[in-house]
Amino acid sequence: MLKTLKNNKEASRKDGPILRIKVNSTSVKSVLTRVNDFISDNVKFYVVTPNPELILMAQKDKKLAKALNGADLSVPDGVGLKLVDPKLNIIKGRELFLDLIKLAGKKEWKVFLLGGLESEAKLATEKLKNLLKIDNSKLIINYNAGPKLNNDAEPVSEGDKKLESEVVRQINTFKPQLLFVAFGNPKQEIWIHNNLPKLNVGGAMAVGGAFRYVAGISKLPPKWMAACGLEWLWRLITEPKRISRILNAVIVFPLKIILYKLS
Repeated sequence: MLKTLKNNKEASRKDGPILRIKVNSTSVKSVLTRVNDFISDNVKFYVVTPNPELILMAQKDKKLAKALNGADLSVPDGVGLKLVDPKLNIIKGRELFLDLIKLAGKKEWKVFLLGGLESEAKLATEKLKNLLKIDNSKLIINYNAGPKLNNDAEPVSEGDKKLESEVVRQINTFKPQLLFVAFGNPKQEIWIHNNLPKLNVGGAMAVGGAFRYVAGISKLPPKWMAACGLEWLWRLITEPKRISRILNAVIVFPLKIILYKLS
């Protein structure tokens, strides 16, 4: 029988809200250990990686806020969150995704990639298989681009509604230990929250643009920029159409935090 997670918190992990959104200050090692324990104990779970942009979005989107606060692990992703707590341990979602993929390879777990634009999931699947061959790890993986969704994570057409049902059947037949969902914010978080109870999976994680990076469609920032907390600038240079989202993260979010602390 499927167990449910109730008050299963690590004493060493610090939990605290940022603008009323739950965030867990933890480590990669701790996350991997908890995921392994969840799967070993048959505890269904899901992971989100809130960044400043997503937390801002949740201030106006009750469904997103509920999805984020309902996660079993809410891993901080974005150097801007250190404005709230300089000691907060930031873990990049795309790197955690790869760490979980490597863990899955070692454990011979099944993995399902859902979402991504166009052929991202297919290309990422091929790259991941080649990556783990180097470590002699076995990765049992399947994928589907899935339906087109609106911002409430609902199919936009009857055809997409049918495709969503087909995807759910595909996932439940495959029975993956890990499901990675890349529908983009806030769709992926809300979709996982709404659909996890009917999915035959160990757990799920919202991964944003991780497939795109793994597939080689988006370029990673230079290491020195990432180390200096300037990844937002790299994204602005390489993806200028994201300017409004980046401005939210680097200007609006800090102002919100200052006003929140003053109030």
